[in-house]
Amino acid sequence: MGFVEYFDETTGEWTNIENVPLFDTINCQLCNEQTEAHDIIAEIKFKDDQPVVGAWQCRKCKAVNG
Repeated sequence: MGFVEYFDETTGEWTNIENVPLFDTINCQLCNEQTEAHDIIAEIKFKDDQPVVGAWQCRKCKAVNG
């Protein structure tokens, strides 16, 4: 099996996706459905080595949450 890395523009390094802390499922504010990682469109930034997500969009109903 392989592994997935992404380029972190803040640190300028490649990071293994398994080393990034993920969050629990979140209900969309409009459709009230639980969202999984593939249901979310979000811009994730890192501040003090912690992921920070502002507004995010639900792929199911297209609502902007945040």
